[in-house]
Amino acid sequence: MKVKIFKIIALVFLIYITLNIVGAFFLGIGIFAREFKSSFFKIDNDHNIEYDPLVLYQQKIDIYTFKLDSLLEINPIQAELFADKLHKKYKKETVFLEYKALALYNQQKFHEALQLYKIIDTPYSEYLGTKMNNNRNIALCFENLKMFDSAIYYYKVSSLSDNLYEIGSCFNSKKEKDSAIFYYSKLLKKIEQKENKINYIKDIDLLKFKIDSIKKASR
Repeated sequence: MKVKIFKIIALVFLIYITLNIVGAFFLGIGIFAREFKSSFFKIDNDHNIEYDPLVLYQQKIDIYTFKLDSLLEINPIQAELFADKLHKKYKKETVFLEYKALALYNQQKFHEALQLYKIIDTPYSEYLGTKMNNNRNIALCFENLKMFDSAIYYYKVSSLSDNLYEIGSCFNSKKEKDSAIFYYSKLLKKIEQKENKINYIKDIDLLKFKIDSIKKASR
């Protein structure tokens, strides 16, 4: 009799354990299903965001500019043609006009590049958080065209403190030695006041060489 009771108790306990295991299994499936459904809708919502027309448009512009960056390195002529095509299609995106101007500059077509930079009506345009300084680009074109007075003007308008070397070089090309020495010396002093001037040893040596060369030539 005691053995039979023991067997019944053992059977009940076994059934209890089995039910708990099975219940936990199906509970886990339920939780998994809910999590999967939640993740699915989250992914779907993310896709809805990604398929927003404005986001898609920006992604397309990003892809085109990435292609243009690559083309500028290997084939500036093709970059010019591609940028021109994109500018005609996306007229409000001045970045494509700037890429065309840069492609022309890389081909040493400085006059054509200059005309395009002048069309762009803002001194700065911003793309992907980077300001593109069109006044400096204009100055570079003028300098390469040996129109040094105009180059100096645009270098100063762009940023006097950032273009001291270029301004000095323009004055040096104009044979205005004192002005060249003034701007080279101003840049040299600026660099020597930096805490990390050890990183600018080559620049310091170059400027000292330029200044000494001009002084010797003037004697």
